[in-house]
Amino acid sequence: MGEVLILGMDQILVFLISLGLLSFSGWVFFTTKDLALGRQLSSGAMFIIVLLILWRVFKLNLDFGLVLTLATFFAGISWLLGLIINLKSLEEESKSYFWILLLILCLRSFFYEPYQIPSSSMEPGLQIGDFVLVNKFAYGLKLPAINKSINDGPDPKRGDVAVFLPPHSLCGVKPEEARPELATLPFKESQIFIGRFLSLQKSRCTKLGIKYIKRVIGIPGDKVEIKGYEIYINNKKLNMDLKEINGEESLYFETIGKKQHLIRTLGMKEYENFTWTIPPERYLAIGDNRDNSLDSRAWGYFSKEHLIGKGEFIWLHWGSFSEFPHFKRNKRIK
Repeated sequence: MGEVLILGMDQILVFLISLGLLSFSGWVFFTTKDLALGRQLSSGAMFIIVLLILWRVFKLNLDFGLVLTLATFFAGISWLLGLIINLKSLEEESKSYFWILLLILCLRSFFYEPYQIPSSSMEPGLQIGDFVLVNKFAYGLKLPAINKSINDGPDPKRGDVAVFLPPHSLCGVKPEEARPELATLPFKESQIFIGRFLSLQKSRCTKLGIKYIKRVIGIPGDKVEIKGYEIYINNKKLNMDLKEINGEESLYFETIGKKQHLIRTLGMKEYENFTWTIPPERYLAIGDNRDNSLDSRAWGYFSKEHLIGKGEFIWLHWGSFSEFPHFKRNKRIK
C-alpha cells in the first residue's frame, strides 16, 4: 500500500486519533469549566478530525467498528464523569452522544455494515465506488472491533460473496497458517508461495487487518483445481457460458451450484495451474475479475475466524468526489 506504519498501524491514522483524543480532552475540560467558546472550538475540531479519521479508515479498508467502539466508550466515560462531578451540561451532552453512538454501533456490528468497493477485482458485478451492505449475522454474530465470535453461525457456501480479513493483511500470521498443507507441497511450489506471501505481508499488513471482498469458490474438504480459467471442484468443471467478447476482454456466465454470476477475463492467465485440498475452517476465495484480482491464488486461504460477513446488496454508488452519489446501481449481489 505504500503507507508508513507504526507497529503495524497507519501513521496518519495514529496521528489523527491522537489529535482526536486531545480535542476530546479539551472539550471535557472546557465543558467542566463552563467555557462556551472553548467548548465550541473543541467540538468543531473533533468534528473535523472525525471526518478525517473516517476518510482514512475507508481509504485503508480498516475496521470502522474500532473507531465507533472507541467513540462510544469515550462518550460513556464523559457521561460518567459528568455524573460524578455533578456537571449537568457535560452529563446531558455526553449522554445524548453515547446513546446515538451505541445504537449505530449495535446496528453496524450485529445487523448490517456498509463496505465500499476499493478495486476492480470483483468487476463486472461489483465496481469501484459501489457501497455494499454486508450482512453481519449471516455467518454468526461477532463482537465489534475485536471480531470474536459470540455464536457459531452457518458456514460460507460456494458462490457466496464474502467480506473477510485475508491472512497476509494481518501482521504476525505465518505462511503455514495461510496454507496449512504447505509442508506437503513440492519444495519449489512451497518456496514460491512463501516468498510471495511474505512480500505481500511486508507491504500490506496491519494490526487490524484489511478487509477484502471475494467470491467463495472452495469450502473445507473440497479439492479445487484451476487450469487457466477453468475451475474444477471435486473433479467437476464449473460451467462457463460466453456472454460477449470485446477485444481481449471476455465476459462469461459462471455457475456454482445454482448460483450464476458474471466473470471477466483479459487473456493474461497470470495464475496458471493450481490444485488445493482445502483444510478445515479454511476457504478459497477468488475475484470475479480473474486477471486483476489479488486473491487466494496469491495469499492462500482465509479462515472462518476472520470472516466479517456476507455481501448482499449494492445500495449506493459514489465513484469519486468529482461525481454525485447515485442509486442507479441498486441491486442484490449475485
